[in-house]
Amino acid sequence: MNLLQLTQTALGGRVIERMSAHYGIDASKATTVFDTLVPTLIGSVVKKADTPEGARTLYSAIMSPKVDPNIGANLTNVIDNPVSLSNLGEIGEEHAIHLLGGKAGDVTNAVAQHTGVGISTVTSMMCVASATLFGLLKNHLQTSKNGQHALVSTLEHQIPFIQEKLPESVWAALGLGTVAAFFSGIGSKLKNTLSAFHVQMPQGAHPSTSVSKAPEKKSGLAKLWWLWLLLALAALLLLMRGCHKESTPAPAPVVTPPAAVSAAPDKSPVLSLTTDKDGKTTVAATVGSEAEKTAIMDDLKKVYGDAVSADIKVDATTKPADWVGKLPDLLPTIKLPNAELTIKGNNIEIGGAATDPKLALLDKTKTLFGSAYTVSQFDLSQAMADSKKKFEDALTALKPGTCTTADVVKAMNIYAFNFASGSFAIPKEDALEFGKAVTAIKDCAKDAKLEIGGHTDNAGSSAVNMELSQTRANAVRDFFVSKGIAATAFTTKAYGDTKPVGDNDTAAGRFQNRRIEFVENK
Repeated sequence: MNLLQLTQTALGGRVIERMSAHYGIDASKATTVFDTLVPTLIGSVVKKADTPEGARTLYSAIMSPKVDPNIGANLTNVIDNPVSLSNLGEIGEEHAIHLLGGKAGDVTNAVAQHTGVGISTVTSMMCVASATLFGLLKNHLQTSKNGQHALVSTLEHQIPFIQEKLPESVWAALGLGTVAAFFSGIGSKLKNTLSAFHVQMPQGAHPSTSVSKAPEKKSGLAKLWWLWLLLALAALLLLMRGCHKESTPAPAPVVTPPAAVSAAPDKSPVLSLTTDKDGKTTVAATVGSEAEKTAIMDDLKKVYGDAVSADIKVDATTKPADWVGKLPDLLPTIKLPNAELTIKGNNIEIGGAATDPKLALLDKTKTLFGSAYTVSQFDLSQAMADSKKKFEDALTALKPGTCTTADVVKAMNIYAFNFASGSFAIPKEDALEFGKAVTAIKDCAKDAKLEIGGHTDNAGSSAVNMELSQTRANAVRDFFVSKGIAATAFTTKAYGDTKPVGDNDTAAGRFQNRRIEFVENK
């Protein structure tokens, strides 16, 4: 059981759409909040079960009548009903406090800072995530018809799924040390809890028994029960041999140990394809089998010949790539300079030159793959134009005397700087456009202290991205200083690729991640 994947699936799709609309945030932001909260909450559940008493308390909370074991199927309908959503929030708040105690507020603040989403929204989403997590655990325990021992065993199996997903800054809010330190010791603690349950459960007792009877005081003869049992068995064996000494003993049955059960594949197959201005094609992919890798390589060679460089990895934990059979029909349609294609699971994105309306590749791709796939396109020029329009509208709405620093920050965060790859020079068109924010800062935030954060996508090494994001943040600060704003009004900070707001496997997501973000320092 992969509890992380199960919970994120329950909180994805239509739930994300409804939650983002309900709280007035982008769907990508809502996804980021849940992707931050869920592993943190699961880690807290795991921590709760690292002692026998903690496991018992946790089990009782999960099996409470308030917890809905069918939450995974009911969640969309619950969110659509204001009364049901309010009730779910109250129940989820109880679960969050049970897990986080007095640190709940600290964790909420850390998630808000990590994701850029308001504290009140994060708090509400934490309640929904907590209620969902407890409901899924209850469903699992009811289905398996096991108790505390099964709960601890299930949580022990979650360690490899969440270990790389816990944000260090959010986990630090719990006061449990670093993520690495936590995972270095939690495995042995859970094993000790399992051992304690094994010892305390009498033979034949149901594993959900939470209170063990105190052992009765035994007499000296009673303490030798095992010796009496051995003598009785020996006498019985002699009797059987005497009665059947003419019989040929039946051969002992051969016991074949059960085969190890491999974890079900849980990663989405991914393919990323780009062509440069000369038509040279670069492909990166991860699939679940050698057969799929061979099929993709054959299709690429047929369409692109020697003008292709491919890095295709095989990972047994990756789901089957159902789209492989469609590549012979898809690849010829996007064989053009400066085109982009990304496939991740059942999501397909075309970009660059492939978005030319004259080619109608969006509709053709939808027809080719059918309704089981979500097909979209990303046009960088259009994305920049949309960003510029929204930015200008936001600045126009700022009125001196009534606008605040928060209004200015919100407006400036709309604009998307289009830095050239690997460059920190502010493009001329961006400088002209962003110069319009100078007046807004002077009118609405003249005494404010602003952090300018530099962010990148995950292309290249983390060290290079961190350095690049710092120089870009410094360049934006220097730009404002050159326009007459005091240097003391700004601090700069590098985040590199550590705080993505979009999916780095897609062009649209990478565009969202390459950003300058402003935060008011209070």
